Amino acid sequence: MKIGLIGLGNPIVGDDAIGIKVVEYIRDTYSLPEFVEIIEDVSLAGIGLVEIFRGYEKIILVDSIQTGKYAKGTVVHLQSDDFASALHISDYHNMDFFTALEFCNQMYNDIPKDIAILGIEIINVLEFSDELTPVIQTKFDEIVDEVYKYILQEIEEEIETNVV
Repeated sequence: MKIGLIGLGNPIVGDDAIGIKVVEYIRDTYSLPEFVEIIEDVSLAGIGLVEIFRGYEKIILVDSIQTGKYAKGTVVHLQSDDFASALHISDYHNMDFFTALEFCNQMYNDIPKDIAILGIEIINVLEFSDELTPVIQTKFDEIVDEVYKYILQEIEEEIETNVV
């Protein structure tokens, strides 16, 4: 089993960096089994990002979301299938993530079917800053704990699946 853990975002656009910061904190603070690989310095989107998934059985993406539906700092668990109805391919050079995922699934046989997206509701994506907003910074430990617990659940499920 090989799980890829990726923190996404822009490190100089305030709260948009939350995915990167959470994954870096987990990398620096906790130990993970060898089969959980943190994929760092990902500045790709669309098809470039999805191609990184090749060879993994599971991908866990940690990224910011801004929906207005959740309290700031809430971690929302999503699956790529949640977005299936939004898939459409019209421009192969400028694909969104979900279109690229569908395209790569058609092109390659080693794209994982199990892709979890942990979206973190944020506040600010309009100002250049390498700092999180005070509200998100205050909830940072809680956000990290929830993401880490999710990772541990995935590891436990994988160990149970492979032992049985």
